[in-house]
Amino acid sequence: MGLAVKILGILMVIGFLSGGPGCTHVQHDQFPAPSWNPPILATPRITDQERIFVHPGGSSMKARRAGLLNFRTDVSITGLGPSITEIFYREFLAKRVFAEVVQIPETFNRMDEALRLARHYKVDVLVLGEVPYYLDGGTVGSSGLQVDLKVVEAANGRLLWSFRDSIKATPRPLISLIVVETRPYPTPAMGNLTAQLAQRMAETLERGTPPPPATGIASWFLPD
Repeated sequence: MGLAVKILGILMVIGFLSGGPGCTHVQHDQFPAPSWNPPILATPRITDQERIFVHPGGSSMKARRAGLLNFRTDVSITGLGPSITEIFYREFLAKRVFAEVVQIPETFNRMDEALRLARHYKVDVLVLGEVPYYLDGGTVGSSGLQVDLKVVEAANGRLLWSFRDSIKATPRPLISLIVVETRPYPTPAMGNLTAQLAQRMAETLERGTPPPPATGIASWFLPD
């Protein structure tokens, strides 16, 4: 009886070692950072910065028919202009910033060219965008995007809005505590970052007035 129990015990140990959870290989593509790390280390860090230079006070754009020209970009990323413009076009429609948004599939070089297109498409205002900064980190590095946006009267070129907004995503660092290998949580794709930026800029236009300035104390902690 004792020998049978011993043999059964040996077989159970062998089965546990060969097929039990102790030796089963489990791979997780993504996992949160350990709970004792601060939140900033557990997810990508997204920072943003908005600067408003010209605004029309309390006037609303909701009654205007707007023309959206292709955003101008640096020569190194020329092909991205239409795709970025398409994302902004969708967000403007979703937020109902204007009574109507007409996407004009052309790129302007001078203001007189833009105003000529405005007359051709019979719009009230023109939305002119430029992308001076674009960095695609490929989900493993830092990514960033800056957009300069202007809204002008189609009839005379009078500047109604001029503001800049930017967004940046920084991946969490690699941390090795009690594990052999860790992988950084991927930063958002550029399409996702662009959509976030477009949504925020659409909200600024919809609001009609810039947010109140920061207090003197809080301004010490704001980035330049």
